Amino acid sequence: MNGAVIVNPAAGRGGACRRWPEVARLLGPMAVRFTEGPGHASALARELAAEGFDPIVAAGGDGTLHEVVNALVRTHPEVRIGLLPLASGGDFARTLGISSMERAVEAFHRGHVREVDVLRLSFRNGERFAINAVGIGLAAIVAEGARHAPRLLPGKLRYLASAIMPLARGETFDIRVSIDGAEPRAYHMTTSALANGRYQGGGICIAPEAAIDDGWIDVTVVERVSLAEVCRHLPILYSGKLLTYPKVRNFRAARVRVESDRPVAVETDGELAGTLPVEAEILPRALRLIG
Repeated sequence: MNGAVIVNPAAGRGGACRRWPEVARLLGPMAVRFTEGPGHASALARELAAEGFDPIVAAGGDGTLHEVVNALVRTHPEVRIGLLPLASGGDFARTLGISSMERAVEAFHRGHVREVDVLRLSFRNGERFAINAVGIGLAAIVAEGARHAPRLLPGKLRYLASAIMPLARGETFDIRVSIDGAEPRAYHMTTSALANGRYQGGGICIAPEAAIDDGWIDVTVVERVSLAEVCRHLPILYSGKLLTYPKVRNFRAARVRVESDRPVAVETDGELAGTLPVEAEILPRALRLIG
């Protein structure tokens, strides 16, 4: 395969840099490019695709994959994308059932290609794409907080630690959600997600019934919950039973608009993207993914 790997050495708090030599040995001969900062993975993906490399593999976290997806879906959607999860978050890898680096490399060598959906997102300041999930409210606050959490904390604990203070303050958000052009419904909520994949925030199963190739956005709205409630029911966040909780609303849609009367933070695939309003549209089977 005339493939190339884009490695984010900073992923996993620098752990990706330490792990890369062993991963490279497992992967075999391929062109390798290392990112130097935010946005560089997108630039490298465009350059490599223009030079004829296929597949292009994102080696890092969800943010690295996000940048590669945003580059290729616009200019080279026919190029196959691979994923090597070198960071501790790895929510999209969970959806794919990739539980270890060995399994990721094995899946890559098998070369099975899936056509997967992508979310096209429209903000006031422009357009971007997401392959995993969009988080609104607490999810966006936590995604940013996890980036600055102590290095010693593993992925899941970084996200949980970042959620404690906002929940303790009772941080809530008033939003309006319109499903496929219907009249908006108002919610007083803690967090919500527009999901293509199932997981968010270091393993929280925010959309247990989502599938990355079904042509639908899974919309999950968690109405106002307290820190005590979250602590008491913590297991259901990870067990796939979130939708059984009385304060959780779930819908499926091809197009969703979420708005608010005040700025509410939004993250895409774990990266801060802006504030509401946002409109999301599913692009069915828009990319080719190895895995």
